[in-house]
Amino acid sequence: MAGKPKPMRLIKQLLQMHEKGKGRKTIARTLGISKATVKSYLEKFSALNQDVKALLELDDPILEARFHSGNPAYKDNNRYLEFKDKLDYYSKELKKTGVTLKLLWEEYRAANPEGYSYSQFCFHISQQMIARNPTMILQHKAA
Repeated sequence: MAGKPKPMRLIKQLLQMHEKGKGRKTIARTLGISKATVKSYLEKFSALNQDVKALLELDDPILEARFHSGNPAYKDNNRYLEFKDKLDYYSKELKKTGVTLKLLWEEYRAANPEGYSYSQFCFHISQQMIARNPTMILQHKAA
């Protein structure tokens, strides 16, 4: 699908490979994305005027706001910071029998009437679950 933003784990890998001196073509082939996509992310990176290590240490939502500035989910930082503090609680609660995302969202909205809608709530929970199980491409040379 054209124009779909790439996951932050992929962008972080792209930045790591760029820092190691890999070329655009090599990065594109390794990560399975187009050379134009690699070029656009590297152009966004150069416009940020920041160190790669400093960017890689940022949380995914903050890094996503830097690369995908049009994303409205992170415009209100105070709302996200309040929500972020409870992500661990929600993750633990979801493991319990009978606890659903809908039930947790209703609890969240009761405490925060101006909080996220159900879809954004589910999106942030799913991003948290993905972040807990990171993946990385490992290079292996046969002996």
